[in-house]
Amino acid sequence: MRTLILSTVLSLTVPAGLLGCASTSPHNLVQSVVADTHLGWQTAPENQLAFSLATASGVAQVELQPLPEEFTVVTLELPGMQKVENIQWENEEGKFTTLYDGEVSLEGVSIQSRGHGYRLQLQLSAMDYLRDGGVLTVTDQR
Repeated sequence: MRTLILSTVLSLTVPAGLLGCASTSPHNLVQSVVADTHLGWQTAPENQLAFSLATASGVAQVELQPLPEEFTVVTLELPGMQKVENIQWENEEGKFTTLYDGEVSLEGVSIQSRGHGYRLQLQLSAMDYLRDGGVLTVTDQR
């Protein structure tokens, strides 16, 4: 009887635990594409993805895997960038979309200067581009 109760509890909690890990473990969702890009992880509320990108070349590039539907915000810290000049998204089919061109950004794209670097936040309709996975490129004007 005790074994049956234990196996029932484990069969219900292990899948739930794995689902929770999938929504909070960014290591499986983002990876650096450019060799000189340093990728760091930030803590974030549930259903949000937060990380930092630091680059010596002025071009930071990461590949995002398809994001779960419950993800609503992606936040990137861009330490050391002096003036972000372009943010571009390339989907899995190779189609490019400019999210920010140095002056104008798409709805849901917010970029803020933070002294020595920038904070980029993608939400609302900008998440529609990221949801299926692809490559995000941030170019700094040097």
